[in-house]
Amino acid sequence: MNIPGILGAQDTLTKKEIRKQEGNYLLQNRPWTIEIPLWIPGFAGSFAYGDINIEGEDGYVPVTPIEPPPENDFRRIFKRLFSDDWYLKFFFINKVSYESNRFLAQFDALAGSVGESVTFNHNNTALVDASYRTINFRLFAGYKIVSLNSSSHKFRYELFGYLGTRFHLQKVYSELSNEQFTLDISPAWAEPIIGLLNHLTWKRWLILLQGDYGGYFVESKNSFQFTANAYFRCGKTVSVKAGWNHLYLNHHGTFLEADYKAEVTLSGPSVGVAFHF
Repeated sequence: MNIPGILGAQDTLTKKEIRKQEGNYLLQNRPWTIEIPLWIPGFAGSFAYGDINIEGEDGYVPVTPIEPPPENDFRRIFKRLFSDDWYLKFFFINKVSYESNRFLAQFDALAGSVGESVTFNHNNTALVDASYRTINFRLFAGYKIVSLNSSSHKFRYELFGYLGTRFHLQKVYSELSNEQFTLDISPAWAEPIIGLLNHLTWKRWLILLQGDYGGYFVESKNSFQFTANAYFRCGKTVSVKAGWNHLYLNHHGTFLEADYKAEVTLSGPSVGVAFHF
């Protein structure tokens, strides 16, 4: 019996198993994940979509916009006299998650802003200035209700159900030149949420699909959020991600003793780096 030869074969096998484990997306004993965004100039606004609808007690309902007529001399003159500045941004801020056995806890945040101003070029006076900004924080805890693994251990599917809270911080501002009336409100509220989180892991790839609804037991306020992200592990502790976030808010409130209704839809891409430890 050649004992040294047997021991050498066992050591070789152990090294192969370790290398195979490192090729998977998730490594053992790394329950924490922290994500930070990658700031690419123009990326968040150029590809984002935003729709803001604010109605007062008069019941006004905006009409569907139509295709503008072909540009004529009057429109060219208007462009020389006035400058129209419009912007839209919607982006992921950060994410911290902890996963152990069948338990998952996560905190993340999104931010969006939409604004427009019209300026008279002759004296550089802003005639109209309107903006909407929102920051949304989400905190939840979930439990793994489904876990499936392939026989080769290269593919894994996990389904989490979760309960939590979403916090909304908003600011709506509108001002007309030479007018005393200014709309400046900052509604803020919290609402319970319920949702599902899907993890699809294949080798170094992780696909995350997540959706939840908020507003139960909260009168005149509700929201829906959907997230789709793809992660690729490029090291033992680092992954890169690219994805899309969609957020819908419905809020009823009061301003100067008058009721108003605000419906907001914001969608946009996100890219970032995740650290696992």
